[in-house]
Amino acid sequence: MLDLKFCFGTPLVFICLVVCGAQFSAAASKQPTTWWPDPSTGLMWAGRTPGTAMNWKEANDYCAALQLGGYSGWRLPTLDEVKAITYLRTVRGYFKNGDTGDFWIVKGGILVEGGTLNDMGYWVWTSSTAADKNAWMMKISAYFPNEGTNTLSSPMSSSFSRVALCTRPMEAEILQFAKDAQVNVPVPDILTLKAYVPLNKARIAFHAGQYQESIDQAKNALWVKSDFAPAYWGMGISYGMMGQWDFAITNLEAALKIDKDYGDAKDALKWAKEGQKAAKSGGKIKTQSPQWD
Repeated sequence: MLDLKFCFGTPLVFICLVVCGAQFSAAASKQPTTWWPDPSTGLMWAGRTPGTAMNWKEANDYCAALQLGGYSGWRLPTLDEVKAITYLRTVRGYFKNGDTGDFWIVKGGILVEGGTLNDMGYWVWTSSTAADKNAWMMKISAYFPNEGTNTLSSPMSSSFSRVALCTRPMEAEILQFAKDAQVNVPVPDILTLKAYVPLNKARIAFHAGQYQESIDQAKNALWVKSDFAPAYWGMGISYGMMGQWDFAITNLEAALKIDKDYGDAKDALKWAKEGQKAAKSGGKIKTQSPQWD
């Protein structure tokens, strides 16, 4: 049952009802290639929405036909399921005039886009319906990727098209991997998810200041997936924290060789090279130490 108090009981959160009805064709221009396993909901989520908006029936049909990561059985999420993968964040000074903006952030690095950008957001279809047979949807902003606000709108035309975000239940084995990995980005396959299990242990060791243990666990991740760029990045920053700058640079360059667009590795490499130079000249490192979130 929908929690109407949640929907209408706070000025920051509004959910809207839309009429579902007439059909029209809308081919998806962009297909998801990754999925995010969320242990809190027990669901796998498509890593992105298709680049073209659809009406409600088309969105249902699209998810039902989706084959992603070797898995079928995809569907539209319920309203409560969408709410479960968002959280509110206040961005101070977001607007040019200095005003604060309130955003609903989508967890897992899911990219929401498609259709017409309206008031800095996209409407996402859900499978939840009301007594009058309208379908619920939720507004998620893509002005900043994966961020959003919710607004309240009057019922719209039955031909109105919105974005399809697909989900499916996780099998028990995948759910256990997801719990152990605690991955906060979409993955392309089950092997990558498995590699995140020791990498999560490396992250925990890093935060505890146990940098050698972090390196050892990152190496375990590479045993699972040899071209796993985040493992090389983790090793690189761990070596750097121990002042072993040559090893830090070697591993960070390895991460960038696998993924030349790896922004965190680029920043960390700059830091490591400054550290190497500072160690030789006695200077200071100006670049901030990498953070492992």
